[in-house]
Amino acid sequence: MLLASLAVLAGATVQAAAGFGLALIAGPAIVALLEPTEAVTTLMVLATTTTLLLLLVRRGPRPAVRWADVRVVTLAAVPGVLAGVLVLAVVSKSALQLAVGVGVLAAVALQVLRRPATGRREPSRWSTLGVGLVAGLLTTTTSTNGPPLVLWLERRRVAPAEMRDTLAALFLALNLLGAAVLTATGRAGQALRPEVVLVLLAAAVVGHVVGRRLFHLLDARRFRAAGLGLSALAGVASIVAAVG
Repeated sequence: MLLASLAVLAGATVQAAAGFGLALIAGPAIVALLEPTEAVTTLMVLATTTTLLLLLVRRGPRPAVRWADVRVVTLAAVPGVLAGVLVLAVVSKSALQLAVGVGVLAAVALQVLRRPATGRREPSRWSTLGVGLVAGLLTTTTSTNGPPLVLWLERRRVAPAEMRDTLAALFLALNLLGAAVLTATGRAGQALRPEVVLVLLAAAVVGHVVGRRLFHLLDARRFRAAGLGLSALAGVASIVAAVG
């Protein structure tokens, strides 16, 4: 329990500072503590809580969310979320994790090696729809929907505050969408353990507060490095989980 609490504390800190990382860092410890179905449900509660805190509890300006992108990506994610349930029934989770890990590392490598873009880049409608479809598919298969969204926004040179807040809105929408589909298909997690969830929620809130303070210490270059680094770590973790 102590390990899981520390992992949630670290994950929530990173997520509030860099935009994502809660499931990546806290997931393994929570899976070790709880049954798989309970772990998925608990992670969903923690992720939903931290995104709501980021979007609703704040001082200063309103969240810098790109709402047009959120709407298009969420709508595009619907068939991906539904397809993910079907894919998971016929393809092993390890095979999916391996494919996701390799794909994420390749995308990170391309992002690092390509010539830096100048100014903002607006995506084509097809690229936005594609990212939404992939994110939806990953939501109900491997729960690693963060890297494609981060890489998509980073490639467009979105400002750090805008990226963090847009990611929070996207994660919230995808979590709710995934929970609804899993519940409708009978694959939702079992009942939560209140005593465990309360302790982990307290750790998540503390980590969130710390992460918000750290966010202001990151300039655009460090924020970009953090996003690419976490994406690469997610890719490696996915491959390790597949072959382990």
